[in-house]
Amino acid sequence: MFDAPISNAGNSSFSRGIIDDITCTIGNTPLVRLKRLKAAKGFHADILAKVEFFNPAGSIKDRPALAMMKALMASETFSPTTEIIEASSGNNGVACAWLGAIFRIPVTIVIPEHMSVERQQLIRHYGGKVITTPKQKGTKGAIDEASRLVAANPDAVSLDQFANQANPDAHAATTAEEIWRDTGGEVDVIVAGVGTGGTITGLAKTLRAYQPSLEIIAVEPARCPVLSKGHGGVHNIQGLSSGHVPDVLDTACYNRVMAIDDDIAVAHARELARCEGLAVGISSGAAMAGATELALRPEYAGKNIVVILADGAERYFSTALFENV
Repeated sequence: MFDAPISNAGNSSFSRGIIDDITCTIGNTPLVRLKRLKAAKGFHADILAKVEFFNPAGSIKDRPALAMMKALMASETFSPTTEIIEASSGNNGVACAWLGAIFRIPVTIVIPEHMSVERQQLIRHYGGKVITTPKQKGTKGAIDEASRLVAANPDAVSLDQFANQANPDAHAATTAEEIWRDTGGEVDVIVAGVGTGGTITGLAKTLRAYQPSLEIIAVEPARCPVLSKGHGGVHNIQGLSSGHVPDVLDTACYNRVMAIDDDIAVAHARELARCEGLAVGISSGAAMAGATELALRPEYAGKNIVVILADGAERYFSTALFENV
């Protein structure tokens, strides 16, 4: 028996009316209780998934990208000839190219060459330009190249997601407030992957003000354990760990770090698709691996663990996520 309507199509309570600006649909993403996985695996806790691929350009990066873009357009440095050159591992690049199309601002994204083809194609699809940097230099190599290009072009600016305070502020004002609202204040643990650190820093700022005892877990790649072991490395969990500690990351905001292997992240992403019908990306699989480890522990019985699922699977067709499927 279904415990909810099979479809909400035609239900007037779900109507948003006519939307004049697609950016108004950013946020208010669903928080989904993973009850099927709980039953299958015997979780002691409830895992609540914040499903960010519901954002209009497909990832959690829509939130900070809009905030950073608006801050730029309101600044004295912005002019009709301004163009954006931004380093990204992919999702922020897609979001910036999307917003560039909307606001008619030229966007160039500098991205490590091993980031998925789908990400690069989406950037171009929105009219953005793509410049790739060597895999072995990681995201830090893309950051350095973007800085060089900005310095050489008087019309160019960087949003600099790794140092821009509008990044965590966007999550403090929106993502965190949505979680608090939708849980009715009953949130015990947050599990989130760390790329720029904007998500976890912003969540901590708002949610700890409401609930000082909130436990916050940072997830990073085991092959690039910058936060847990102090050194970088090349990894395949796209969107996590740039190989350095970003300026916007508050390293005091999390209780501890969980380092996840690439193959474990892939396995958990696949499991979410096949058990819960949530087709997510590899970084979401890493976050889910961390949340799963906690939910299986008896000391977390009865707790609500919110896990951030940053993006969807569609931009990973060319990666290990879709090998042998």
